[in-house]
Amino acid sequence: MIIGIDARELGGRATGAGRYLRSLMRVWKRSGADRFIAYLDQTPQALLPNSDRYIWRTLAHKPVGGLVWQERLLAPAARRDDVSVLFAPAYQCPLSLKRPRVTAVHDLSFFFCAHDFGLVEGLRRRLLVAASIRASRAILACSRFTRDEIARRFPDAAARVHHVPLGADDDLPQAPAREQARRQLGLTGPLILWVGSVFNRRCLPELLAAGALLRQRWPALRIDVVGDNRTRPQRDLHALARHSDMADHVRFSGFVDDDDLALRYASADVVVQLSDYEGFGLPALEAMARGVPVVASDRPALSEITGDAACTVNPRDPRAIAQALARVLGDGAFALRLREQGRVQAARFSWDAAAARVLAILRQAATP
Repeated sequence: MIIGIDARELGGRATGAGRYLRSLMRVWKRSGADRFIAYLDQTPQALLPNSDRYIWRTLAHKPVGGLVWQERLLAPAARRDDVSVLFAPAYQCPLSLKRPRVTAVHDLSFFFCAHDFGLVEGLRRRLLVAASIRASRAILACSRFTRDEIARRFPDAAARVHHVPLGADDDLPQAPAREQARRQLGLTGPLILWVGSVFNRRCLPELLAAGALLRQRWPALRIDVVGDNRTRPQRDLHALARHSDMADHVRFSGFVDDDDLALRYASADVVVQLSDYEGFGLPALEAMARGVPVVASDRPALSEITGDAACTVNPRDPRAIAQALARVLGDGAFALRLREQGRVQAARFSWDAAAARVLAILRQAATP
């Protein structure tokens, strides 16, 4: 069987969907006799999974519009290569390709959090994702919450939606010991770590307000925000920090590479994932796997991922957030319990299991 892969997410900086695909392909290189053809939209910036089972095809050497690349380059290439099935790991598949397609839809934020997207971009995403769901032989959802959201909004597709949980990234570089990592980052007080793109739904103002309350007890407290600013309309994050009286206590690191991400997890006292809406909660899962306590929203799907292993709060209540963080930072026994329970909870999620399940769905979809 020849499995085609829309591998655009590996061509640039690997964020959520890119790390998802990278982790699957890292496991698939140990799979049986299947052959994979991965299509890129530009010369890759990152090291790609190496295996004689993978053929890499770069279909453009300069930026091409996503929809143009998808329909004018990807679809014809998949037809020429006579793929048995095409895997689209990031929300939409080529609509003109008359081959079986399997599409991963990680959330429906563009339907339920339209304020996080520009008018045109939000409409484009809603139309293309809806069309991709209808065109796909199978749809992958990483949480039960997202599976149910898709089934409610697209009842005709309900029987084709499969819940396949993700795993925690276990291929990050080895970080130095905690004290050395903290010295490298210049830390003298507690570190609160945020990992993930900044959207309006992710409650950064509330976290900064909570941080201002915590400074009274921990004057050397730091918050590190790791992720690009993707607010729409775009907010001035530095101005937001100044308004919260946190300008000297927040670092907006933007996107960081794997080495720097591992360094931050090793240094963190607590990881926060605060949001009104999430499709999964990979940063929370990764933190738990590394033994870092987590403070997370009491919203689905985060509560589904963390179970009883995180301290959950209303993400729109700065005082509740501050109280939860203070408990983690000030109560060693409580923090230790979260570390231990987090590791146990994270062990229930596996990239080996996810990759095997996705591969089985791809094989089934390719069967006439």
